[in-house]
Amino acid sequence: MSRELGVRKLTAFKKQSGGTYGTAIPLKNCVSLNTTNNYKEIEYYSDCTTEHSSANLQNVDVEIEMSSAMGLKLLAELTGQEYANGKMATIVGGTVPQIALAYEILLDDNTTRRRVLYSLNLRKEEQSNETESEGEVWTFTGKSLPVEINGKQYVDLWMSESEIEAIEDEAEKSSAKAEYESFFETVVLPI
Repeated sequence: MSRELGVRKLTAFKKQSGGTYGTAIPLKNCVSLNTTNNYKEIEYYSDCTTEHSSANLQNVDVEIEMSSAMGLKLLAELTGQEYANGKMATIVGGTVPQIALAYEILLDDNTTRRRVLYSLNLRKEEQSNETESEGEVWTFTGKSLPVEINGKQYVDLWMSESEIEAIEDEAEKSSAKAEYESFFETVVLPI
């Protein structure tokens, strides 16, 4: 079984009214990406013992480290800041836009997995600069929330190149390959 090595091809899609997504916005120079699933614990007790224990996924915390080589216009577009003529300004009370975030994970057998988080907001919360440095990174944090798609609540979708290749039905395999190939052009939905 192959192991995950790294992340690349980060692509944002602004969420628009009506639940649709805008055009792809490539995000170059990702240093690292970390996600943490957040669950609501559910437990019932009776007869001095735990009768039932389960957990429901609520949302996903996201932390991305990007090279500070990112342009201010792109930074403003992702974080909801004002931008014009090479100037970026932060507006108190401004709204951080919701995006879908697609990315690719490289595996050690040279195949890939792809994931999209459907409703994420990203904030750049701190700035640090040093006189002697090997290059600064910007840390973006956010939360991916569930979205309703065809009556169900989804937070993300995963696809695997090797598992698509293993599909036996040629029509299903062809359809899955087409979605995989267009993963960074349009937001792939579960159904």
